[in-house]
Amino acid sequence: MILPRGVAQPVELTKRLNALAPLPTGVVKWRYTIENDWSGDPAIFFWITLSDEAARPAVLSQNSRRIMDFITQQLDPMGQWDLIPYFSFRSQSEQENLKEEVFG
Repeated sequence: MILPRGVAQPVELTKRLNALAPLPTGVVKWRYTIENDWSGDPAIFFWITLSDEAARPAVLSQNSRRIMDFITQQLDPMGQWDLIPYFSFRSQSEQENLKEEVFG
């Protein structure tokens, strides 16, 4: 079985992810995990906390698309690392209320 590059070369992937900084305006915090998705395919999950302003309903779609595009264009998770990207967004105030560790 051939390992996806993102799994076989975790140090290189971490360097590329760290090189993404700074992320687009509106990102308060972000983290990622690498694991299989629900179907068993290798994936990278991005957990992104947005400022409350960036998460307003009127601009959330535009801001989340801009951030997803930035990450996928800079990193190319599928093409360069053989990882399917998944993105989850949450506002800063929502995270403060829920305090889920996965969002940091």
